[in-house]
Amino acid sequence: MRKNTSDPLRGQAQTLVAAADAAAGWFRAQTPSALSAARTARLRCRGWRQEAVAAARTRRGPVKADISDLSFSLREAVEHAVAAVCEAARLETPPDADLADAAGDLGLSARALARAASVKGEPRAEALVESKRHASEAGRRCRAVRAEANGSHLIIESIKRSEIAGLLSSAAEAVQQACDALAGSLSE
Repeated sequence: MRKNTSDPLRGQAQTLVAAADAAAGWFRAQTPSALSAARTARLRCRGWRQEAVAAARTRRGPVKADISDLSFSLREAVEHAVAAVCEAARLETPPDADLADAAGDLGLSARALARAASVKGEPRAEALVESKRHASEAGRRCRAVRAEANGSHLIIESIKRSEIAGLLSSAAEAVQQACDALAGSLSE
């Protein structure tokens, strides 16, 4: 019996939205609820990933590969976004508007990706383009944070910011990979 693969993938995409929103909230205000939301998103994503893997077992060929790639990329994006929040909490970094903006762009990208996962045809293509645009902007902001950190004379703070920006940049890259997988044979 063939399982429905779209529900777990949509669930993972919505979990990515929650993780990105939690990251943006943490970098703005550092509330315990944002940290808790990020960790909850990580756990939910693992559950959705297991369902996606189980559903993909009933498929064959390029569709199975695209489902697996999409699910893996979504999990990676959530893991990196949550790792950025956890690392910021562990390192006790102060609120950072630049990192909050990067996480906000990651959230916009995740929303567009979730929208793309729920539609087909031309609306999917438009949502994927929007998602990739926001993910590119998040990556650009992260590179700017890292460049600024490298030029800073505050060595410890610059290392902290650079590490966190690297995690957010990895999340943005994973979102772009998820867009590529969704644009593959799943769009047919």
